[in-house]
Amino acid sequence: MISAALRASAPERLAGAVGTRVVRLGTTALVVAGSVDQLRDVAAGPFAAEPATRVRVMVAYWRHTPWSAPVAPARHLVRHRVARPHLRRGSAVVSLRYAKPVPLGDAIRTALTALAPSDPWPRAAPVVADPVRFDATRVNPRGRRPAAYRPDAPRLVLDSPTFDAATLARLRGAATATVGARVGPAALAALCATGVLVDASAVPVTTRAALAPDLRAVLDEPLPGPDPLAVEARSVRQRRAALRHHAAGLGEPPAVTAILATRRPELLGPVLAMLAAQTYPRLEIVICLHGVPAPPDLAVAPAGRPHQLIEVPADTSFGTVLGLATARAGGTLVTKVDDDDTYGPEHVWDLVLARHYSGATLVGKGSELVFLEDRGTVLRRRSGVPEAFGEMVSGGTMLLSKGDLEAVGGWRPVPRSVDLGLIQRLNRAGGTIYRTHPLGYVYHRRATGHTWDPGEDYFLRNSSATWPSIPPDALA
Repeated sequence: MISAALRASAPERLAGAVGTRVVRLGTTALVVAGSVDQLRDVAAGPFAAEPATRVRVMVAYWRHTPWSAPVAPARHLVRHRVARPHLRRGSAVVSLRYAKPVPLGDAIRTALTALAPSDPWPRAAPVVADPVRFDATRVNPRGRRPAAYRPDAPRLVLDSPTFDAATLARLRGAATATVGARVGPAALAALCATGVLVDASAVPVTTRAALAPDLRAVLDEPLPGPDPLAVEARSVRQRRAALRHHAAGLGEPPAVTAILATRRPELLGPVLAMLAAQTYPRLEIVICLHGVPAPPDLAVAPAGRPHQLIEVPADTSFGTVLGLATARAGGTLVTKVDDDDTYGPEHVWDLVLARHYSGATLVGKGSELVFLEDRGTVLRRRSGVPEAFGEMVSGGTMLLSKGDLEAVGGWRPVPRSVDLGLIQRLNRAGGTIYRTHPLGYVYHRRATGHTWDPGEDYFLRNSSATWPSIPPDALA
């Protein structure tokens, strides 16, 4: 039960009114859900093991994204039809016909591949040996509203041992949730992953002891004061710990290669130190010197990290430089790093986690935190919607698989607008782009040297907060 008034959005009210229903007649099944999240609940519900040969799945509220796809190949599936709304939003229907009976839960999961991005890594086994696990494709911070970090955001009390899709959807606009004693460790970890600040002081010690030490440490911290950035930083630390240690299917994180191309060797020291300080365990660095000699101390700069060094002539286009660096990458995933921006130690982990729970082709962060170097001012500006699918992320934060990058032709061999070109081709190819939270990345602006320069007033006009230096919580 939620014991605080929290105004639900129109889609949430519709999803709550429709709920979930399963109607069966022999091996024919009609599955109705108010939202995609509710449909995921049905896939794991009491009807999941029952056999079916004809299945019609209807989602009452479905919203178009730049992405669309047919259903994924499935065993015994002989016919399928996907009907999406002609307008941007409405109901969606997936009809499936099988040659032999299959579990209804498997059929629903097949339908979900046409309605939502699928997990880019193999699914976790349906029976998990560790009980403190949750499905991060269902429970995650996706859709968390920036207004939830304000002092006047709703504060809730939850006394249920489990949380359905409707409750999780309403938590996206809440600041804090005080949890009762009946909650179990898996439900508590899942609640922490939504991003709502959890007050677990009433939870038994035995329940808290089942959580990972990192997550227990965050829950032991006192709740922050009214500063929105402090509230957001606590939210990010909490959900990061919950996802990193308790999300099913993330036991062995994939190898990541950071691509760093530069014409300014004097900037290599700081950026390589930031990469060496990343907490992500499987990180390789490919350093591409674009028409400049290697500094004498470069060999020891990325201490403790595997790295490669490439030297490229100055007349090589920037896109070609990135392509040469990517060809040397040993990681399954690649992320682009800019030499003059600031990265927090959890930055790479944030990108990998966002890819895990969003299923997006490309993930990144927005350039909401900006350092105006000439003014010595750090500001926060309104720049897109975090924790949401969209069409743009900051070029210095992009992460995607090497295979997906190659599938759209790699980096364009042009001197500028390389990031934009990749994003446009991904969109045209049906890929998805997801923007996670902005913390852990600060975009630097100088007086000169930018291919896009709207002037400093552009950033100042859109700012909502300023600081004389980078606040620690900005790199949480």
